[in-house]
Amino acid sequence: MIHKLQSIERQSLTVGVVANLVMALSGWATFYLSGSEALLLDGNFSFIMFLSSIAALKVAEIKTRRSHTFPFGLFITEALYSLVKGLLIGGVLLAAIIGNVSKIVQYINGAELPPLKTGPILIYSIAMVIICFGLSLFYHYQNKQVGNKSSMLSIDKSASLIDGFMSAGTGAALVIIGYVNADGGWGFLLYIGDAIMVLILACLMIKQPVSIVRNAFIEMAGGQLQNQQDYQRIESTISDSLTAQTLKQEDLFISKTESSYLVVISFSAEQLTSIDSEALLTTKNGINQQLSKTYPHIDVEFVLA
Repeated sequence: MIHKLQSIERQSLTVGVVANLVMALSGWATFYLSGSEALLLDGNFSFIMFLSSIAALKVAEIKTRRSHTFPFGLFITEALYSLVKGLLIGGVLLAAIIGNVSKIVQYINGAELPPLKTGPILIYSIAMVIICFGLSLFYHYQNKQVGNKSSMLSIDKSASLIDGFMSAGTGAALVIIGYVNADGGWGFLLYIGDAIMVLILACLMIKQPVSIVRNAFIEMAGGQLQNQQDYQRIESTISDSLTAQTLKQEDLFISKTESSYLVVISFSAEQLTSIDSEALLTTKNGINQQLSKTYPHIDVEFVLA
């Protein structure tokens, strides 16, 4: 299962590297031809996805390596990958907000700005929507093959879906703006319509990097598992196994570092002395084997409360 997961991740991320590079170059080229800041944001977003996919390939290769120094593996690199990716996306959005607010202010102050050239935008938008939605479906299918255990594919699936909606919305809006009468009441859209669109998109997207950074920080700091569905599933499996051995836990701590899970079950001294060490080890291994069916990278530890 673990080898299959690594193979699926490498295949998927390699496809993502190529697709995101094509989208980034297309976005920049269309920005050059049309002058639309919204397409510059789109290209920059795709370029971040390109860089992060290259990093993800390396992470997928090394994360399961265990050593004397890293007995639980290098899954922290997955969380670091997510943290850096979230910060980069947030930085691009912040730069886009500042740049386009400045553009709107310049227009209000009477600066002469070139009008949008919407000709190449329609072709670009259609192509990007097909690539983004296709890539998102590909990630979904690949992750489904391994029981949705890859957090990297899950994150990239969401990012590609957002990129697709962003391309579709931006393209449709900018093409419509191209038909605005320059002498009418909405004529200003020919000059700053793309800037307004960028601000709207940035506000809608800002939740994504904030969520990515928050979750990555919690995982890197060794915090409690945030996904309640996973927590309850693990807790239920442990409870059933302990009940069968007439054991009762004092406390349960579950942490997650991307695709790796650590389960620490605490017992009182009386509980631990009431059962022989061989039976205790059998119980621990049984819990680990049961949970490994759903969570390939999981470690279960028994400790004294």
